[in-house]
Amino acid sequence: MRPGLAFITASGAILYFFGILDYAPNQNPILTTNVQNTNLVGNFGVFSAYYSFYFLGIAVWLIPLLLIYLAFLMIAGKAGEANWKRFIALLSILVTSSILLDRFYPDRSALYVLGGGGLVGDFLYNRVLYQPIGDFGAVFLSVTLLFITSAFFFILDFIKFRTRCIASFRWLKVSLFRSGQILQKCLREIPNAFNNYRKERMEQSFPKVTTIEKQEVLTLANQAKKAIVKVEAIKNSQFENEKKRVLETPGVKKKNEGIIVIEEKPLEKAHFELPKASGDFIFPSLEILTAPVAITDWQRDEDFQLVADKLKRTLADFKLEVQLGEVHRGPVITRYEVTPAPGVRVEKIANLDKNIAMSLHANGIRILAPVPGKGCVGIEVPNAQPLPVSIRDILESKDWARKECEIPLALGKEVSGRPLIVDLTRMPHLLIAGSTGSGKTVCINSIITSLLYHSSPDDLRFIMVDPKIVEMQVYNQLPHMLIPVVTEPKKVPAALKWLLAEMERRYQIFAKKGVRNIAGFNAKQAKQKEVEERERAMQANMTPEERTALNNMEIADDSPIEVPQKLPYIVCIIDELADLMMVAPADIETGIARLAQLARAAGIHLIIATQRPSVNVITGVIKANLPSRISFKVASKVDSRTILDAGGADTLIGRGDMLMIPPGTSDLVRAQGAFVSDEEITAIVSFLSDKNGEPRFAESVQAEIDIAGEEDESTTPLIGEYQDEMIPKAIEIIKTTKRASTSMLQRKLKIGYNRAARIMDILEEEGLVGPENGSSPRNLTNELQE
Repeated sequence: MRPGLAFITASGAILYFFGILDYAPNQNPILTTNVQNTNLVGNFGVFSAYYSFYFLGIAVWLIPLLLIYLAFLMIAGKAGEANWKRFIALLSILVTSSILLDRFYPDRSALYVLGGGGLVGDFLYNRVLYQPIGDFGAVFLSVTLLFITSAFFFILDFIKFRTRCIASFRWLKVSLFRSGQILQKCLREIPNAFNNYRKERMEQSFPKVTTIEKQEVLTLANQAKKAIVKVEAIKNSQFENEKKRVLETPGVKKKNEGIIVIEEKPLEKAHFELPKASGDFIFPSLEILTAPVAITDWQRDEDFQLVADKLKRTLADFKLEVQLGEVHRGPVITRYEVTPAPGVRVEKIANLDKNIAMSLHANGIRILAPVPGKGCVGIEVPNAQPLPVSIRDILESKDWARKECEIPLALGKEVSGRPLIVDLTRMPHLLIAGSTGSGKTVCINSIITSLLYHSSPDDLRFIMVDPKIVEMQVYNQLPHMLIPVVTEPKKVPAALKWLLAEMERRYQIFAKKGVRNIAGFNAKQAKQKEVEERERAMQANMTPEERTALNNMEIADDSPIEVPQKLPYIVCIIDELADLMMVAPADIETGIARLAQLARAAGIHLIIATQRPSVNVITGVIKANLPSRISFKVASKVDSRTILDAGGADTLIGRGDMLMIPPGTSDLVRAQGAFVSDEEITAIVSFLSDKNGEPRFAESVQAEIDIAGEEDESTTPLIGEYQDEMIPKAIEIIKTTKRASTSMLQRKLKIGYNRAARIMDILEEEGLVGPENGSSPRNLTNELQE
């Protein structure tokens, strides 16, 4: 009976071994419909290997070895009546091995679909053992059980095994007792030997020093020792107090291994509502926007510890020792901060981004080496379950209510969960770049939405440029639109020229009223004293070009400039710069640079976007005048350096993940852009159109842009004759006033900016006036000075 049972056991072990040895996932009809390469043992080998790897992981390789050994005992007649006990021991060996393998080899693969320990190891380690007794307790208990069951399995007589263990324990106890006696005796002799040695060295070092001098030296040494101990005690006390303060902060949790998880806190809602109306204008209701998703514990606390441990082990594999620090959990990414050990260079950690991403099974990671303002390295890892950022959540928050901004932009949330709200007047212009589908258009929609909830048409007007004719057509019904959306690239230079003319007109108004900027003008017109502080702040932020333009501006007494009651801010949004640079690169580049240099004080701001951040599109002139930039995911490091002057944008995960250069600093800020759906945009525009009526476009501005776009710019003046009947009148005006400028001709002749600029170009070609002289009038030739 025993030989037959032993033969069956050995045969089954051999078949099972070749079944798992020849197994591949493409053999399994459960995993694929295109089954290939049948197993050596057929369906028995396929299904036994699949379920074995699924439940036990790497531990299945022990099964054939243990079965062969059990068959050998049966043949030798040594198994006896302990077969069922040995079977229980075999199961215990497999289970404890699965637990240990899941702990030290948790990575999953096509073969080990649930990691090195399979389903059994993952469940017992993470759900049964880790929470009550921790990582050390789970490993210690598993190793102990594995040792005991293995010893019982391979030793026939358990009583003999126990007897041997008891004897070994007694021998160890006696040995330790004797060793302790010897060690105790040695310890008693050490102080005496040390004192004798110290006295001998003192006599050798100070042979002529008196006993009194020796006592003074010893007293000073004791005082220095006490001072050092006192300083260390103060430092330890300060450290403990700071640690206690951090741990008691809301949203902070301490883990077993010493990491501190700083969770994203829900934004506090403002106690007062947003303004519902401004004069006759009715603001949109927040109920139009989708309610934010409630933040729950969507990620277990243990997951952060596991990822932190993986990071530490991965860096240790490259002989880089680090100490785990804070963990900042954001809506889309989590930043793990590690402190390198002394002698470890941060450059080595920064070069391991791909290795760390592969170890964590992440789409991509970004390494901050070091974190600005901290003595650590930040490793940003995407969350397994990202949370969307709702624009409504930001508009309802206290941060939005307390933010004192002239033109506030709600961009999204930072890594820490704090809302990212910036003032466009401080930027003062914005450049946005990102590949298709990265979130660039959604960012523009969130910017427009935040402005619609803050400013009325009396406070802010839009000029939008959309060469693609698909993104901004919905905004044509907004009351804030100054002109309809410009879709023809040939008309964009004319729109920029009108903005330049409007800028000069506003500077003329400021000079006439004795103010320095738009904030001061509106405050003086409305007699609002509380705005004077804001005016001084804007004046302090003026560029040298803006100050020079304002100081050189002169107004004639008979100037027919109309002074309005209030000047609105003008925000020009260009959705795709690359398409425009293909049509008229010189005019576009010159217009953008000129506006970026001088238009802030006049209340004109640019928001420019492109999906091709190459040097041909974002030229050096444009880049130098637009210091505030946002980059979503781009295709390469070259594109990232073009837009941000640094890498990192190519490692973003897309879908609103962005890097921003805030105004006044070069440190990059990572954030998740606020999401606004197309349905929400349509609902907001419909609400504003229904409640406030159709938009009132500036028809004169639209007519100038249309005429300039249709005219042939290549025409040249005839010799001895002029193509414009206003040129003789312009010459007479210049002779009388001794000043030659486009804005002056525009006022005196009551013509548009484009026609006045064309007249000045003709006079320059005829040699009657000099070239452009910045914000100052052109020089006159001798013929016109007579």
